This record gives sequence, structure tokens and C-alpha cells, in this order.
Amino acid sequence: MKDVLEITDKEAEHLAWIHSNKFITPDVFFKKFLKHQSSRNAYYILNKYADPEKGFLDVEQSSVTTSSYFFLTAKALKSLDEQNRILVRSSRYPVRVNLKEKEHDLKVQEARVAIEASEDLKDVFWVTDFELRSGITPAIKAAFLEGRLDKQDWRLNGFNPNPKGRRTPDGYFEADLEGEREAFTLEFENQAYNDQKVNRMTGYLKDYYPSATKLVVSATRKNAERMIRALQKKVKSEEQCQWFVSDLEKVTTLPFKKIWHQIDHPIS
Repeated sequence: MKDVLEITDKEAEHLAWIHSNKFITPDVFFKKFLKHQSSRNAYYILNKYADPEKGFLDVEQSSVTTSSYFFLTAKALKSLDEQNRILVRSSRYPVRVNLKEKEHDLKVQEARVAIEASEDLKDVFWVTDFELRSGITPAIKAAFLEGRLDKQDWRLNGFNPNPKGRRTPDGYFEADLEGEREAFTLEFENQAYNDQKVNRMTGYLKDYYPSATKLVVSATRKNAERMIRALQKKVKSEEQCQWFVSDLEKVTTLPFKKIWHQIDHPIS
């Protein structure tokens, strides 16, 4: 196999998006890139990328479900890095997928796909929790995409503003909404948060993203209502205008502007 893989612009777009999330399944790939085609094409493309002839993706089968989890090979990481298609701390270490976290991570990906495709938002710029934990801040990623980042200097610096163990949101994004550039954090609650987790979430987002609008998505409507009540107790009244809650079904099926409950309003 060649040391540097031949990768087209379309393939690089697919692979960079996959790596930003760490891994992908055919279902999420279909929703993101092929929603106007047959879902079979997602399996075809990902399996083609995983073929040794291409060498783009490794695949791991879940022992619990029939889903396959695709993630970049070491050669793909090295090739994309050398072609300046992705930003990584190092291309020497392969991706490791933690299947114990897959359910949460896949639902975050579904929310991201829906938000990026929203007609209410323009020019969406997204930074995932995987990137944030790797030390890729919104400012660093923006500089990289705009060609202003000295990658080697960034790597040699060695400073990670999000070291292991520090909390990060499940996503950060910026977008044009009604003609204004807005910043948002996204938190996905897969299982109902206890009091300690709510405290940790609100404290972190307030301290590290003070000006961003805070979006919390719960797995179910029932948990979303529970989260609203919890946040109404935890967040100061003058800050509640920054906090919005929804559930995953709404996020993935309805327009962006119609899915959120602002927590300074009572639950209807």
C-alpha cells in the first residue's frame, strides 16, 4: 500500500467529517451525505473506503447490534494531515473507538446532521467534543480552515486547553441566524442527569462559554421537561434567556427555530 493515499476532494470531505466525530455508521453517513439517494449507497461507499485497495477506513462490528463503526486508518490520518485536510495533534496514533459511548455519540451526530442541514441557519461552523478534547478550540479550528494556523508551531506548543478529565460540551457551533452571527454550545443528555451533573454542566458552560447560547437536547420529551425544571432552579434568572432545551425527536424532524423551549418561560 502507498505511503500517501490518493484522496479526491469529495473523499476528503467525507473523511474529514467522519474524523471530526471520531467514527461513523452507514445510517449517519446516509443522513449527512446521501439523503436524496438510496441508503444502500452509504454501505457501498463506506465499504469501498474500507477496502484495502483504498485504505481509508477501518471497521469494527458491535457485538450487541448489527451496526458497523467506521473510522480513519493510520494511513488516511497521515495522508489527510500531509495534504492539510484535517487538524490533528499527531498522525502517529490510530483512532480508538469506545463502543461503550457509541449510543450517546451517535445521537450527538444525528443532532449535528440535522442542525447543519437546517434552512434556518447559514454558514454553520462546527467543533465537536472529540476535537475540543484534542485541544482544537473554535479559534484554532477557524484559523486552520482559513489557512492562518502554523500547525507545527501549534503542535510544538503542546498546550491543550482541554486536558483529559476536563469537561467539554458535546458540540460548539457558530451560524448566521436571521442575519446575525451567533455562537451556540450543544449538550446532549442521553440519560437523565443527576443534580451533580447539572451543576457541573451549568458551571462549565457559564465559565467557558459565557456569551454563547446554551442548547440542551434530551433523549426524550419527558427528560427534556425534567431538564427545564432543573435548569430553572440552577441558572440565575438574568441568565436564563441564554438557555434552551429540546428533545432529539424535535431536533431531527422540525425546523431549528421551532424546536427550543427557553427556560425563562413556564412549561406549557
